Amino acid sequence: MSRRSEWLACLALAALVVIARGAMFMAPGVRMDADQAIVGLMAKHIAEGRAFPVYYYGQNYLLAVEAYLAAPVMWVLGPTEIALKLPVLALNVATALLLVWHAGRAGVRPWLALVVALPFALPPIVIGTRLMEAMGGNIETPFYALLLWTVRGRPWAFGAVTALAVAHRELALYPLAALLGFDVLRGAWRSRAVIERWAIAGLLVAAAQTTLVAVRPFAAMFGPGTVARPMDVELTSASLLRAQMCLGPERWAARGAQIAFAHLPIMAGGAPGPLQIAGVSTGMGQGNPGAFPWAVALVMVNLGAGLATTRAPARRGATTAADASPDAWLPWFLLASGAISTLVYGFVSCVQISPLTLRYDLLLVFVPAGALLLGLRHPARTVRAGLVTAMLVWIAPQADDYRALGTEVRAGHWPDHRGRAIEILEARGLTALWGDFRLANLLTFRSAERVTVASLESHRIDVYDDRARAAHAPIVQAADCARGEQLVPDVWLCPP
Repeated sequence: MSRRSEWLACLALAALVVIARGAMFMAPGVRMDADQAIVGLMAKHIAEGRAFPVYYYGQNYLLAVEAYLAAPVMWVLGPTEIALKLPVLALNVATALLLVWHAGRAGVRPWLALVVALPFALPPIVIGTRLMEAMGGNIETPFYALLLWTVRGRPWAFGAVTALAVAHRELALYPLAALLGFDVLRGAWRSRAVIERWAIAGLLVAAAQTTLVAVRPFAAMFGPGTVARPMDVELTSASLLRAQMCLGPERWAARGAQIAFAHLPIMAGGAPGPLQIAGVSTGMGQGNPGAFPWAVALVMVNLGAGLATTRAPARRGATTAADASPDAWLPWFLLASGAISTLVYGFVSCVQISPLTLRYDLLLVFVPAGALLLGLRHPARTVRAGLVTAMLVWIAPQADDYRALGTEVRAGHWPDHRGRAIEILEARGLTALWGDFRLANLLTFRSAERVTVASLESHRIDVYDDRARAAHAPIVQAADCARGEQLVPDVWLCPP
């Protein structure tokens, strides 16, 4: 097989692995919630030309990138979960391909580059659920990180990506901090090219923020027919960032224990438990108790092998091909991005550490990838073979979790009853209702707005409130209520 064919085969296989682990989360109801439904409704409104939001409905932050990406797909396929999540799947594939490509440029053969990408392409299934959520900015964080690495030598492209990434999701600051740190450590910050890169990036970030401030008053903030208006609590990316920072050292011991004994085991696939903790409609379990110590040992051994190899050429007064490659610093960039993400999540952020918030630490998947890439620079073939085998041993149980969930989805073991609830409501002529946040936007999106449910708790879309108010509408909720009627499991119809 020629080198070109080898590369094409590895890239194709990486794409297929990501598609296989992501496709099941596109099936109706497998992993869908109210927050994702809002992104779906935004995309539907954009596709229909009814609203053009700048940010997530009801907020002054979280740029509506995902909604605009999904809008043309919905224009073709209609407002479905598949149409909503196809762009998310495409970003997953693009991220995996960038990782494989750059790993190869960092000095390893194509098949080894494919193995390096496996911690992202086939991560523990709890992480896999988050990478396939249309939450407005999950998969984008690792995608922006690798895109920033890709264009770091082109100042204007780097500035444009930086401006978009920072405006979209504040988590993009982690890979930017890693890149800036490397420029300082290597002394590259003194060079004209690096100064120009960061100056242009700063200029474009400022220009983007100024533009967003200018257009925000005219953008749909609460759905079709609305513009921005003052909110009870004005949240922007900057104010949100400040509000999420809790720097008190008195918290560090407890937070550190949570990171070490709860968060990291889950992220390594080493905390057995029901997959329902990640909001997936399934009865299966996930995790292997031996996965966490294995992952820790895997990272440490790879780091040791990589550091030994890095020191050896210096003693001989020579450099290896990997050290001289354009992506020589890639493993350190991956390691630093993941480490910064976890440290901020654990010791700087106010966010509660739990499976529900692990989306703030998705860059952690880069740590085993970076460590392996460093270890695979070792000149001994037997060492490289051992490192690859150890990685595959860690990945295999995770692949089996995806296989088991895919089998459940194909067999329809956990049907989504909310579609039946929509049919019942339509048959009774109840097309405008109130509902709790868990159900409101989800039922509205699933019905393609044939039934609109205004949220009682978290206001997002004005027109639904107006319809429900005019109809003196009843309430749908996920819990029992006095004089209520159960339509389907977990959906109750309650009097107004």
